[in-house]
Amino acid sequence: MTWKRTSLGAAIFIVIAIIITTLFYNRNHPTSPVETTPTLTIILKVSDSFSATNNAYIKELEDRMNINLEIITVNASSYNDRLNIIMAQGRAPDIIQVNWSGEGNLPGWVRKGLIAPIDLEKAPNIEMNVSPSLISLMRLNMGEDTQVYGVPGITSSYPYGTIIRKDWLTKLQLEPPSTLDDYVDTMTRFVEQDPDGNNKPDTIGFTSWRLNHFGGVFGGAFKIDYLWDSLHPDMSDGGQQMKFREEQKGYIAFLDFAKQAFENNLLDKDIVNLQSAENKFILGKVGMIGGYSNKTLYLEKELKKFDPNAQLEWIPGPSDPEGRLWNFAPESYGFNGSGSMLGSNAVFAITKGANYETALRFLDQMNSPEMIFLSNLGLEGRHYEEYDGNRNIIKRTSEQNEAVQRELFGISDAYRGETLVSLGDNAQENERLYYYRQKGRILITNPLSFSMGLVPEVVQFQQMNPSFNEKERVNATNYVMGTLAREDYMEYLVNENLNKRKFLSEAMNQKYRQLVELQ
Repeated sequence: MTWKRTSLGAAIFIVIAIIITTLFYNRNHPTSPVETTPTLTIILKVSDSFSATNNAYIKELEDRMNINLEIITVNASSYNDRLNIIMAQGRAPDIIQVNWSGEGNLPGWVRKGLIAPIDLEKAPNIEMNVSPSLISLMRLNMGEDTQVYGVPGITSSYPYGTIIRKDWLTKLQLEPPSTLDDYVDTMTRFVEQDPDGNNKPDTIGFTSWRLNHFGGVFGGAFKIDYLWDSLHPDMSDGGQQMKFREEQKGYIAFLDFAKQAFENNLLDKDIVNLQSAENKFILGKVGMIGGYSNKTLYLEKELKKFDPNAQLEWIPGPSDPEGRLWNFAPESYGFNGSGSMLGSNAVFAITKGANYETALRFLDQMNSPEMIFLSNLGLEGRHYEEYDGNRNIIKRTSEQNEAVQRELFGISDAYRGETLVSLGDNAQENERLYYYRQKGRILITNPLSFSMGLVPEVVQFQQMNPSFNEKERVNATNYVMGTLAREDYMEYLVNENLNKRKFLSEAMNQKYRQLVELQ
């Protein structure tokens, strides 16, 4: 009995000693906190096909960056309204996708203290792979300090030019047109020489939605930008001063050319009534339409449903009198990822209450070459079959294309000016698409051009006069069609259009000079 009591007492003593020792140790050696994986919330404008659920690409991003991603997806049609409500309620995600529009959105939220600056010293990939001119557009003066408040997603678009019936050229023994006279001659032959062989005078030289397609092709021959209406100087005036499109020297000459083409039946008589010029083109009665080079193969496939022997080719628009080919597409930035809706001038910003270090690390890594290619390629086997890095051509099956639309997104979709040429699993078509892109990049002259949305006064004017641009398009089209007399159109142009915006001229030139200096 004595032995049992002694053993029990010893055991109790040992337990007490262990407890006291443990408490003493823990007091002097605090337990290290358990490391947790940070969570990052991001709101994106996406298409209906995109899904963040069971998304293999998102899982890959999480594994590579050691983070948890919560992607809030909003359809393009309601994105801006939803984002405005979220920001007003103070429930903003860590990273937001913003549409830059003059004094609205991003600059306004920065002034209210809702957006955190981007520390470029901690973001070497952003500083290296996003062009300095685009980064400079993100610099906002908030008092004594000028800082960068957003990361632009770079958009590198395909060149705009003419999509032409190659089979008609072959039948009529014509070479692809290059000068303005060549184009007129080709359109005339398309109209008069029965290229579709049905013995009826029912073919059309060029179709267009109003003057958009036509102006996108022929504007450069007159040294003007009709398609984008960008911020650039008058190239017919030595390039010394910024002018509105309607006051540049080549503008009226372009409209007169369009009017003559319309009168001579070279330009589609239905331009004012067409809802989709592409839909009319694929019916097989039109010789030319304006379009981006990557649209060529899609239109050819649709056209073959009506004319199995049809062949299309992409060529640049006509040159100016000095032989130069102009492309006035403004230097742009925007998220154009596979599953997204095109966000023109989109910027990715970190909100004030975000997990800043994690958010900045994410944006920086997404602008690294490896992550840019991952966001374009996806995962081998799931999103693509093969990738030719020398020519930037990717091969995908139809199932993989669907997976791309369903899962991929990016923050930057271009790397050093290159974008992936991706069509599908047809190697010959991929080669053609690559050829069209490189052809446009080599041949076309690109002057310094910027979005008009970078001039706050212009944006404010458009907001105060929402029908202004539409009235100009209608009046220009009516003049070309002959339903508005020349003197009436000139009176509108001088007394209403240009006079009403006269005060904007200095603001435009000042902003243009500033942007050119940033180059």
